[in-house]
Parts: sequence; structure tokens; C-alpha cells
Amino acid sequence: MSANFSDDLAYVREVAESGASAPLLGGRFLVWWGLLVTAAYLGHYAILKGVGGLNADAIGMMWIGFIVIALAGHFALVFLFPSNKPGASSAGNRASANVWMASGFVLFSFFTGVMIKSFLDGTASPGFNWSIPLVLGVYGISQLVSGLMARSLGLIVAGWGGIAFVGITVIMMHTPELYLAAAVAAALIVLLPGIMMLREEPSTTV
Repeated sequence: MSANFSDDLAYVREVAESGASAPLLGGRFLVWWGLLVTAAYLGHYAILKGVGGLNADAIGMMWIGFIVIALAGHFALVFLFPSNKPGASSAGNRASANVWMASGFVLFSFFTGVMIKSFLDGTASPGFNWSIPLVLGVYGISQLVSGLMARSLGLIVAGWGGIAFVGITVIMMHTPELYLAAAVAAALIVLLPGIMMLREEPSTTV
């Protein structure tokens, strides 16, 4: 076996082990988004069921507030994220960051299109309801990829759970319970895994 070939094998092994051994560092983002998405879906369900006497107009106001709060908190977390976190450059963390970034752009593109369609039609687009299977599918794929790279059984299960909830929520389409199911899904596949990741996250010193 040549020295170059041995070096190549050693490099491949190092890359693979870096993804498997370093804890993922995105837990705080999963907790933030998981908490807000779960709360928003529960709020949407409650309004549809007439809790508190709120009418459908409150749904739009709630989601506008969600967008403002969620994005402000996200950028604050990015700004405050420690630059010296051990394992930040691992293959697992790089893959997880990239797949979540791509997922974010997918959802941004979708919701931009839905809002433009709603504006042009003068009424809320059915795309808002159909966003739920898309959101859960995107979450599921992102968790699955992250879990496979980091060899995290919890994230792998969360990923497959998100994929399973795609079909479940399609079956429940156009019912108030769609949003209740979405809230349960967000809590199980985003919020709880985020809490788990935070508990396993290393401190800034090793």
C-alpha cells in the first residue's frame, strides 16, 4: 500500500470520525424555533376552535408577530453564539448547518410565493395550510441528515418522525386538528431534540 493511499485513507477516516464524535451545536436554535412554532400552531388551533372569542382576523396578527419575534430571536442567537465552541468545524456540524440553511431558504421561497399569491388573489392562499406538510418534511430531512452525520439516534428518530408526520398532516388537511397535529409534531421533532442537544453541548473550554 502506497504512502499516499494510506494518507488518503487516514484523511477519510478523520473526516468521518469528526462528524461522529463531535456533538452538534445547533440545539439553541432548535429550542427557539421549536418552542415558537409549537406555540404558534397551538395558537392557530385555539383561534379556529373559538377559544377566547377571537375571530379569524387574529390568526394573521399572530403569525405576523411570530415572524418578527422568531427572526429577531434567531439573529440574536447567531450574534451571541460563542465563536470558540469546540467541534464547530466538525463534518457533522458543517453538514447540519448547511442542510438547515438550505431548508430555511426553501421555506422562505415557499412562504414568499404564498404571500404574493394571497396578495394577488385578495384572500388567504390554501398554500398556508399546505405549508404544514412541507415544513414538517423539511424539518424531518434536516434532522435525519444531521442525525446520520453525527450518529445521533435521537435526531434520526426525529427525522423519520417528521417524514411520517407529512402523511399524517395531509390526511388531516382542512380540519382544525391539522394545527394541533402540527404542534405535536414540532414539539417532538424540533423542540425536544433541541433540548437534548443543548444538554450534550460542550462548554466553550475543553
